[in-house]
Amino acid sequence: MNKTPFIDGDALERMILLTSGLILYKQIARDPVVQALQSLLESLVSSGPSAREVCERYHHFCALALECRWPDHLLDLILDSDNSFSRRVGAAGPENVDRRIMALAARDLSILQELSQINAGQLKQVAAGIFSSTGAPYDPLAPENWPGWEEMPGYLEPVPAVDPGNPDAVRENLSGAGTCNGRDAGAARWLALCRRRVKMALLRSRNWGGAVDELARYYHRVGWGVFSRYVAFRWQKSPGGGGVLAGIASPDPVRLEELIGLDREKKVILENTEHFLTGLPANNMILYGDRGTGKSSTVKALLNAFACRGLRLVEMAKADLGDFPLLTRQLANQTQKFIIFVDDLSFDETEPEYRALKPVLEGGLEVRPGNVLIYATSNRRHLVKESFSERQGDEVHARDSMEEKLALADRFGITVTFPAPDQEGYLRIVEGLAEQRGLEIDRDELRKMALHWEMWHNGRSGRTARQFVDYLAARRAGMSRANP
Repeated sequence: MNKTPFIDGDALERMILLTSGLILYKQIARDPVVQALQSLLESLVSSGPSAREVCERYHHFCALALECRWPDHLLDLILDSDNSFSRRVGAAGPENVDRRIMALAARDLSILQELSQINAGQLKQVAAGIFSSTGAPYDPLAPENWPGWEEMPGYLEPVPAVDPGNPDAVRENLSGAGTCNGRDAGAARWLALCRRRVKMALLRSRNWGGAVDELARYYHRVGWGVFSRYVAFRWQKSPGGGGVLAGIASPDPVRLEELIGLDREKKVILENTEHFLTGLPANNMILYGDRGTGKSSTVKALLNAFACRGLRLVEMAKADLGDFPLLTRQLANQTQKFIIFVDDLSFDETEPEYRALKPVLEGGLEVRPGNVLIYATSNRRHLVKESFSERQGDEVHARDSMEEKLALADRFGITVTFPAPDQEGYLRIVEGLAEQRGLEIDRDELRKMALHWEMWHNGRSGRTARQFVDYLAARRAGMSRANP
């Protein structure tokens, strides 16, 4: 067992000064966990230190360190930092940023590395000089018996080198992190691998400052601030007005391959999205069709297919459409491409959001940023409720009113219709999903059960087919547990 190196007063004073020397990453010093560590260090060097104060502060920091997995928490703070360095390299790329800024960032990283290496054993040695032992066989209050955050589950151990013979390890290799590769390319997984890659680069560096280029490439490819931590967001109104982007930690993992029987619809949507990602002119889209036909799932699947190419998804409620200009101002300076997803969009003509949406789509004085599109789903082709009485009413300019309503859907540019599947189409979806799940069931029996299911549930749709296959998979898993 390695003996903990002795730490003297000068070394402690240096530890206390570490966060004071930060420039670009200064905001990290305001993090509650970092502040708890700073408070502990200060209590150890104060004149006439209180044993009670040292004990309380040590265990307070230890509790926080275990909860947030220190020093992994410190690495997360670095990756998610919104500062002048992360913004510059994020927007322009590391090769287009002044090397003096890169050098300042490298200096801060070296300081933060020292902070991450503060050892619990060293601090307990100092605390032992403040406490007097009771002489009991085991005294939980004696510093030598205090827990260390490195010794507990959840502590981030140095990551071992990748084994070339291990397929799973190769898939997560540093050179492969962030690639789009078929069924493994989910948005959440892609982001996790990107974060893992840069953390490994820092941990493996003798000096974290030497990994500044790797960190800069991360900011440029993935994003900075909240855009570094999430690929999917929800617009959340603030109590005092305005709103913020709330990250979605676990976006729906649905993949385009799972959406069976929608080849025509997916082709149109993929073509428009491809234009958007490559900087070509692209249209806002309305996905129209009956419930359960795969409209929302198709939009969500785009994120899993294209997150690695810079696509991000922002969910916005119909009631919040008046905040659209506020949202786009937050997105305009980002390098990523954002699809604003409005699910189940339809209006009564008295709803104020009906008229708020029109200038958002086209015709408003404020230009929509080139990195933002709207994809909406609806069960109404023309979005706005209309009735026969309106067509036969006595309004003088009834045609003008009708044209105004129809014009709203026209402003989306592209309408993709999702029809409900016929019986054979429904059965093909069931068969395809069952095959993806690895369910080995006689084809005739499967089709018979599927038809019985749709009769007693929600009718024929892709959603009903998926629910049926989910049921079969759960039943099979339950039988396997009962008969191991």
